[in-house]
Amino acid sequence: MPEKRAIPKKTLKKPKKDSVLPALEKHKVMTLSDLKEFGASGLKLRRMAEAGQIVAVGSGIYAAPSLDPFVAAVLATSKYYPGSVISGLTALQIHGLAQEYIDKVDVDIPRETSIRNKLLKVHRVPSSRLVGIARLKYEGSQIRIYDLDRTLCEAYRLDPSGPLFFKALKRYIKLGEINSDRIHQYDQAVKTKVLSHLRQELADA
Repeated sequence: MPEKRAIPKKTLKKPKKDSVLPALEKHKVMTLSDLKEFGASGLKLRRMAEAGQIVAVGSGIYAAPSLDPFVAAVLATSKYYPGSVISGLTALQIHGLAQEYIDKVDVDIPRETSIRNKLLKVHRVPSSRLVGIARLKYEGSQIRIYDLDRTLCEAYRLDPSGPLFFKALKRYIKLGEINSDRIHQYDQAVKTKVLSHLRQELADA
């Protein structure tokens, strides 16, 4: 009879020691689930965050300390909530139409859906308002955000007769990318009155 040979057991590769930080530096933002293959546990990540070795971006999401917290939050939103649209003050900030303090990332989602994470300020909106969605290259990644003209309408929605909107309007004009037809389209869809203010501002200039 042929001699029976023992079948060698497959050995799982153990994660390299202290590989959490290099993984975050490479991938920018990662979840606990992502980081488990690099030897992470919830306790280990919490301790690293408390020690300032990594940054806790949101519930269960982490970033390397070298990444700006606002940038990390935006990238985490795009990566883990791809169906959402960056909106409101966050969109204004990214497009250079505002300089406000942002503590959470504003996102719009369809009214019939729901998402939750402490890094997000979620706005459930009717489908008629989900217009002007663009893909923008941001810090080496693609993010889903309202385009420049639609974001100007966001400023009007937030502060129709106040400084936030009029500062955003002046910055929009200064960028030199005026698209009156598109703004007219968004005014109708979002129920704003940006175009009339834009024309007045241009006439007064």
